[in-house]
Amino acid sequence: MSIAPHHSLPAVGTAPTVPSPDAYRVSPADLPMPASEAAAPRYPWDSPDIDPMRGVRKPGGPRGRGLHGQLVQQLGQMIVAGEVGYERPLVPEEIGQRFEVSRTVVRESLRVLEAKGLVSARPNVGTRVRPVADWNLLDPDIIEWRASGPQRDAMRRELFELRWGIEPLAAHMAACRNHPDVVRRLAEIVVIMQHAVAEPDPASFTRADAEFHVLLLQVAGNRLLEHLSGAVASALQMSGGHAAGCEHLSESSVALHARLVDAVAAGDGDGAASAMRSLLAVHPEVERLFPAPREG
Repeated sequence: MSIAPHHSLPAVGTAPTVPSPDAYRVSPADLPMPASEAAAPRYPWDSPDIDPMRGVRKPGGPRGRGLHGQLVQQLGQMIVAGEVGYERPLVPEEIGQRFEVSRTVVRESLRVLEAKGLVSARPNVGTRVRPVADWNLLDPDIIEWRASGPQRDAMRRELFELRWGIEPLAAHMAACRNHPDVVRRLAEIVVIMQHAVAEPDPASFTRADAEFHVLLLQVAGNRLLEHLSGAVASALQMSGGHAAGCEHLSESSVALHARLVDAVAAGDGDGAASAMRSLLAVHPEVERLFPAPREG
């Protein structure tokens, strides 16, 4: 299936009727199946300066609701920030008293953190913080907690390096699979992005950009790449703009996305990979991370 090249997209400043993104969304069923103990206080939360519910998510935020979600957020942020160090015991009774929640809430919250690899519960030892090597670093919550704490710069760099490695490959593979429904949706997203630039509407642009990149990973035909799409979505939605590795809210960004769609529509794997690298190359640290070879 072919689409119009990017120069034939509606001119910025015009106002054609564009349905909402949900009106264009491709159903998943329609897509192809892709192949040292601190001295005092004993715990960080013992300090009177710590707000017990500082980690409450804003309305509309991701996973976790109510007291259970709040406690998972609070403890998770503390662990990821290093405020609760490796092998530090987490005593349910003390946590319940400090945060004024029931033992059931504490127990379920610790189970969630254990599933994320942050803590482990062992007989006769109790629940303790696990080393960073054991954490599920691709978990969207952990990505968010690292990105909002002292590790934010390292987190953004690592996410960009991951994207630089996998997204050109995903674009190449998606182009070689000839999925008309995917091409149509990508083209529709480009139009949505263009109108977001004209508004301007940064939030809509970011949502559309995230869907664009995640869709390519999901249809590449590789289940491991599909699994990594959650990390890419978190990267794009948590930071946006240059920090996420894509130029933000500009006509040049729209043109680059459209160029990528053209390559996918033409089945041009190399062209799609090249277009994706051009999109990622606007990252401010790309020259430092991947310096160009010296001439001579």
